[in-house]
Amino acid sequence: MQDKRNIPYLRTLLMAGGLVVLAGCASTAELERAQSDAARAMEVAEEAQQAASEAAEVAREAMEAARAAQRGADAAQQCCDDAQEKLDRALERMQEK
Repeated sequence: MQDKRNIPYLRTLLMAGGLVVLAGCASTAELERAQSDAARAMEVAEEAQQAASEAAEVAREAMEAARAAQRGADAAQQCCDDAQEKLDRALERMQEK
């Protein structure tokens, strides 16, 4: 899933921001930029998680449609097999006469 791939990026970004603060050598502008980057990363992660959830729902719906189509195809095949058997029996009866 996309959201799980962003977690290492977010952790790295947050740890880097923490190191900048602990080192005490970051200017206010750099700190604000790091916070802004972290906030944007969280937004991207949330968007990715939403997209992954939507994709999973679409996949579930597609699977349900595929199963319904398979059931229809199975029923059609059974009908065809039954009709073939009837024709075969009728042909055998005609050949016996």
